[in-house]
Parts: sequence; C-alpha cells; structure tokens
Amino acid sequence: MRLFWRKGYAATSVEDLTETLGLSRSSLYDTFGDKRKLFLEALKLYSERVISHAEQTLNEATSVITAVQTLFDEFIAGVGSEAGAMGCFMVNSITELVPYDPDVTAMAAAYTNALERLLTETLTRAAAQGVVTQEQTPDQLAAYVFNMIQGMRVIIKSGATREQAQAVAAITLRSLQ
Repeated sequence: MRLFWRKGYAATSVEDLTETLGLSRSSLYDTFGDKRKLFLEALKLYSERVISHAEQTLNEATSVITAVQTLFDEFIAGVGSEAGAMGCFMVNSITELVPYDPDVTAMAAAYTNALERLLTETLTRAAAQGVVTQEQTPDQLAAYVFNMIQGMRVIIKSGATREQAQAVAAITLRSLQ
C-alpha cells in the first residue's frame, strides 16, 4: 500500500513490488493476480482504514468541532514529513486514474460517500444540539468539511507551512459555528 501511495500506480513497477514484498514475480502473480488487482486491494485497504479512523474520531469526540479539529491536527502534524508529502492515497489515485479507471472511480465515489455520510450524521446531531450553524444543512456542511479535509491533504503535500495549514483549519472550524 505504501509503495503505491508514494509512487502512484503508473510509476510502481512489478520489480518495485517484488522487491518490496520479497516475492518472486510468479509468486506475486499467484498471490495477488496482477499489479492492478494488488493496487485496487491496497486502495481498498486504505479506504477502509481512513473511514474507520474517521468514524472513531467523530464518535469519540466531545463535539463536532473537536472531532474536525482532531482530524486537521493529524494532517498538520505531517507538515514537513514524509507522511505529509505523500498526501492522501485516495486523492493521489483520483488525480492519476479517474475518470479512466472505472474501478478507481467507483472506489473514490464510495469513499467520498462514506466519509460525507459520517460527517452528515455528526453534523446532524450537532445541529439538533444547536452547536453548528443553521445557515447550511448538515449535508452541505459535510460536503464542505470533506472538501476542506481533502484540500488540506493537498496543500500539505504541495509544501504548505504549518501556519498556512492551521489557518485553513481555523477558518473551516469558525465556518461551522
């Protein structure tokens, strides 16, 4: 997963995979089928992990603002590191392969829908408690927050400073109140 995440699909060779996995070419094909199938499994695993982590963060936080701040803080911690420079594996895959690969397109849509659904559920509860703005619906706010999260990953990957990333997070959080 990390190899595809770091290099992308096209730039990852079968030789890269056999070296990273410690498998012969025939074992790689016997075990995973082919490079594309392995890539799709890696992207699926990444998606499941991100969705699970977001769900846990959103459900365990004391407030929606705290939950979103926690997510942003995790990304901001990656400023200047290899993890930050890698960005989001899903965003990387979208920009590389969508709309040319229908399987990646479908996975990206499912990923977006799952994360926006989790955000909508959280924001709906927050709206019922009167702790988020009523100017937009929870669905609209969820789409906005999701896009700001994805954008945060992109600006950090492209070299944003910690201060720039923190400013984006602060503006996003204020817009929810």
